[in-house]
Amino acid sequence: MQDILNIILKFIKWPMALLMVLMFVPVFQSDMTMVCATFTLRFVMTFVVPMVGMIVLWFVIPGLNGSHFAIFEHEFTHMFAALLTFHRPKSMKIEPDKGGSFGYYGEGNWFITLAPYFVPTFPIIMIIFSIIWRWAGESLPELFMPVLGMLFGYHLVSNAMQIHGEQTDFAKAGWLFSALFLPTANLLTFGFVWAFAVRDWTGVTRWWHLIMHELQLFIKHIF
Repeated sequence: MQDILNIILKFIKWPMALLMVLMFVPVFQSDMTMVCATFTLRFVMTFVVPMVGMIVLWFVIPGLNGSHFAIFEHEFTHMFAALLTFHRPKSMKIEPDKGGSFGYYGEGNWFITLAPYFVPTFPIIMIIFSIIWRWAGESLPELFMPVLGMLFGYHLVSNAMQIHGEQTDFAKAGWLFSALFLPTANLLTFGFVWAFAVRDWTGVTRWWHLIMHELQLFIKHIF
């Protein structure tokens, strides 16, 4: 299964890059439309304020950038992507002064390499938790939204800080591919989490329909 997925990911790599370039403007417009339309007082207080607060704390608390948790999040996301593509983890090292590393068995693929730069791992875990919690017939705790907002804010700022020219992962995946793929990939994950926070899967569905509408208009405009 690992080999099959690696072949598929290798085959779709450049078509995916071109698709991401095509979708950049529609996804950006859809995200901005959604954000502007959802700024209710309740949503701001329960999600946006914790999100912004965590971003502020990143710069206020000394050593948060490069801390054990920041490095763990990065390497854990590599591991998360490896497991999704059936690569067995081999090792993980976390050294605050030197960074971290993650090893796995198998050839690997660009998804494993680039996952920490667009996948909001801990917000996704929170979303999975909410799905299981509601499936069990329970209402979500009141702290769910603030915690989701804080984790999302942490993802946004840590992700922004680790995207720079010295990242060896970009060279491994290919500089051109990384530059073409990551901007839209980040807009998509941003929109997904925001839409889910607004109105669960109903919000995600409406956001995706908005993207498809904007994409149709964009294609008509350029062709």
